[in-house]
Amino acid sequence: MKNKMARTLCLEATLDKGRLKISIHKPDDVIWSYEDIAAPMDRIETRCRKMIETLNRATGEGSAGYSDVLTKLKAVGRMLCDELLTPDIKEDIRKTGAHYLILKLDDHLVHIPWELLCIGEEFLCQRFNMGRLVKTRQKIAQSSNRVLTRPLKMWILANPGGDLAGAGLEGLEICRCMDRMNQEETVVDASLDSDVTHDEIREDIRNYDFVHFAGHADYNSQNPGESGWKLPGGNLTSRDIHKMAGGSAMPALVFSNACQSARTEAWKWKKDVKDDSFGLANAFMLAGVRHYVGTFWEITDEPGSRFALEFYEHLLSGRTVGESVRLSRAALIQEYGPDFIGWASYLLYGDPTSGYFDQKEKTKEPEKPELATSPNPAKDHTRGKWFGSSENTAKSTKKRDWLAPCLAILGLFFLVITGYYIYKPDFSRPPVDSETLKILQAQASKKRERIDQLFKELELIAASPEALAYDEVPSDDWTSGPLTLAMDFDSQRCFLHRGKEKLIASVIETQILEHTRVTLLERISLDIILEELKRANSKLVAPKNRLLPDLLTAKLILFLEVDLSESRPFILMHLADTKKGSVVDVLIEPLETDQPVLAQKERLSKNLLEKLNNLYPLRGRISGVTGKEVRLNIGSEAGIKIGQRFRVTDKDLTLEVVSIQPDTSTARAEKEELTLEKGWRVEAI
Repeated sequence: MKNKMARTLCLEATLDKGRLKISIHKPDDVIWSYEDIAAPMDRIETRCRKMIETLNRATGEGSAGYSDVLTKLKAVGRMLCDELLTPDIKEDIRKTGAHYLILKLDDHLVHIPWELLCIGEEFLCQRFNMGRLVKTRQKIAQSSNRVLTRPLKMWILANPGGDLAGAGLEGLEICRCMDRMNQEETVVDASLDSDVTHDEIREDIRNYDFVHFAGHADYNSQNPGESGWKLPGGNLTSRDIHKMAGGSAMPALVFSNACQSARTEAWKWKKDVKDDSFGLANAFMLAGVRHYVGTFWEITDEPGSRFALEFYEHLLSGRTVGESVRLSRAALIQEYGPDFIGWASYLLYGDPTSGYFDQKEKTKEPEKPELATSPNPAKDHTRGKWFGSSENTAKSTKKRDWLAPCLAILGLFFLVITGYYIYKPDFSRPPVDSETLKILQAQASKKRERIDQLFKELELIAASPEALAYDEVPSDDWTSGPLTLAMDFDSQRCFLHRGKEKLIASVIETQILEHTRVTLLERISLDIILEELKRANSKLVAPKNRLLPDLLTAKLILFLEVDLSESRPFILMHLADTKKGSVVDVLIEPLETDQPVLAQKERLSKNLLEKLNNLYPLRGRISGVTGKEVRLNIGSEAGIKIGQRFRVTDKDLTLEVVSIQPDTSTARAEKEELTLEKGWRVEAI
C-alpha cells in the first residue's frame, strides 16, 4: 500500500459562492495549500452539455460520426482544463510521475467530466488510473461494511427483456472469463435474456460482492431520481436504490454497462428531501457500494462489451480497479482506432488504488472441477439462470426423435474442433508462449470433460421410458415452422483472434437477420447449446402431446472458423441441421486482408444466404379468405415481415403481407379476378 500511496496524487476541488478552491497534493500530506479562483459555472456547464450531446450524436451515427469528434473533445477538454486548473496545478500534473489520480470533488462539481480534462495531447483518464471520491451535503446512512470472503460472488444481469442481443453475448463472455481466469475465487450467477424484475433485484442484490448490469438505462435530467435500469415490468430507479441505504451490506463493486449510467447533474441537495438521489452513481454510492463503474453518454454494443470483458480480465489478474479501467480504455483505442471515442465514456467512482484479487493469482492455473452426474447448483462455478427460471422464451414444438442425430452431429464437430486445434499443435497458427499454451490446453481439457458429461446425460434422456412414451405433435409437412440458428465459434483459434473473429461473426449475423427468416440465438458455445438441449429435453415426461418448455432451441448450427495463418486467410463455415443430424453445406470464403471486414459483408455472406433461403424456404397455407384478403397460417414466429410477397403454387397469383401476428398473418391479392380458396399453398418470393 505504501508503494501505491507514493505513486498517487489527489486533485481536490470545492465550489463555494462562485469560487473554486482547488489543490493538488499527496494522500499522506498533513498540510497542503489550495488556490482560490473564479469559476464561470454557467459557461462550464453549457460546454459540458454540448459536449455530451455531440458525443451522443456521434455514437448514434456510428464510425462515420467519429471523424472530427476527437478533435472537438480535445478542444473542450483543454478549455475545461483552463477554466478549472491553475497554471501551477497544470504544471504539477504535467511533471508528476504518479500513476494514480484521485479526484476529491464537491457535490456541486460531479457533473463535470474531469476525466476528460486535456493537458497537451493527453486526457487525464488516459494518463492516470483515476477514481472519484465525493464530498456531499446529503445525509449518509451508515450501512454495514461488506466483508469479502472467498469465493467472491457475482451476479450478471444481461439483456433483461431480451431486446439487446449484444448485452446477452456480453454476459456470456464475462461468465466464461470468470471460469477461465479465477474459478476457485468466484461464483457467478447469470440472468441472461431474462425477465428479471425490479423486486427480484432489490431482494437478491445484497447477496453478491460484484454486480454487472448490461442493458438499457434511462437518464432523466429533470428528475434524476427516476433514472435507472430498464427492466420488464418496471424500472429499478435511483430512488429505489437509495432506499436500500442503511441496511445490510451492498455489493462492493457495481458495473453498470448502460447508456449514461454515470451521468448526473450537480447534486443539488434540498434540506426537506431525505430519500432522493441524483442518478445511479449517487444512489449506489449512498447505499454503500465501494466502486461504481458507469458511462457519461451513450455507448454501442460491441465496444461496450469489449470494455467490460477487458476490465474483468485485468481485475481478476490482480490489477487495481483504477488500472483495470485505464487499460480497458487503451484496449478500445487499440482495437477501434485513434478516432474512436467510446473509451472516453467510462468513469469510476471509488478508490482507484484498491483491488479485489492478489497479483499472484494472475498466473494461477485453475484445477479441474469434479463433474456431477446431475446438475448441482452449489458446485457450479457458473450457474446460468438463462437455462432455468430466467430463460428467454418463445413458443416452440419439437419432435422427440431428433435428439439422437443432434447428439451425433454435435459430437462430430466437437471432436473435429478439439482434435484440429489441440491434438495437432504443429498446424500453422499464431505463436504462443509455453504458459499460454498450458492455459489453453487446460481449458480445452476442462471443456472436453464437461461436454462428454453433457453427451452422456443427453443419451440417458433419449433412452429413458419417458422419451419413448412421448408422441410428437402432428404438423403440416408443407408449412414452415420457426427457423432458429446458433453460431458456434468457441475454439482455441478464436481465443487467439477474438476481436477479428467476433467482428466477422457479427457481420454474418447482421446479413442473416436482414436477408433471411432465421431467428438468431445468443448461443455461442457448444457446451451452452448442449446444456440447453439437456435442460429442455429433461422436462419432457410421459403424458402424450406434452409440449416442450417455452424455450427456443437451435434447429441449425453454423460452425464458424477463421484461419488467419495462411498467406490468404479464409472463413470456413459448416452448416449443420440438428433435426436431420447432418451437415447440409460447407462453405469456404476468402478473407481479404487489405479491406475492412464490413466492406466484405455481402461477399462473405452471399453463398450462405442463398443456401439458407433455398434449403429452408418460407411456406404456408391460406387458412381463411375475406374478399381479396387472406389469412395465412404462418406469422412472425416463422419469420414473416410486413411487405413480404408470396406466390400461390400452381397459380398465377401473388400476395403481399399487410399485417402479422405471432402465428398468423394477413395478405392481400395483387389480382382481383381470381377467386381465392382456403387450403392453397403459398411460398415466399
